[in-house]
Amino acid sequence: MLTDEPAPLEEVAQAIGRKPAWLKRHWLQLHQEQNFPRKIPTGFVWPRRAVEVWLRSAGQFAPAPLPANQNGHEVDAISAAAAALRERYGAKP
Repeated sequence: MLTDEPAPLEEVAQAIGRKPAWLKRHWLQLHQEQNFPRKIPTGFVWPRRAVEVWLRSAGQFAPAPLPANQNGHEVDAISAAAAALRERYGAKP
């Protein structure tokens, strides 16, 4: 299998929601702190598949995790699902 087609600076910057100038200045920091793929040494191009995998694995741009159960008036998704099941099947907590 051949290597991945390279993705240019402008395309990668657009994919991560940043300007090309920002990515040019911060790509190494992203690599060190967020596991962003290394660029190809010949210029400001990245292996397309590596960037896609990084984006899918959420990288820096992952949605914020759900808050922990506070046992108060705020309800998280797991507590809401458990309450719905108890109500549906008549179980007592």
